[in-house]
Amino acid sequence: MLITILAIVLFIVCVIESFVIFRLSRIIFGFEDKIEECLDVVDEAYGSIAEVLEKPLFFDSPEIREVLNQIRKTNVALLEMAGNLAEVRDVADNVEE
Repeated sequence: MLITILAIVLFIVCVIESFVIFRLSRIIFGFEDKIEECLDVVDEAYGSIAEVLEKPLFFDSPEIREVLNQIRKTNVALLEMAGNLAEVRDVADNVEE
């Protein structure tokens, strides 16, 4: 009798755990898809910024120079962010294997 009750309780716990794991996995996969979409946007932005930075600057104004420096900083930040996200993805892929 005790073994039957214990088996039923363990079965119920397993069903609940399976449900929670399924819901969390759907959230994680959705988050992964959104990150991939964002990385595509970041990649396009990085390419556009890189093109702008290659063009010569015709104004010698300090304000223009400051904007150019900020664009360079943003360019580096985008590259680092994409690299960090890709590194996390690589680690996750290695864990799955």
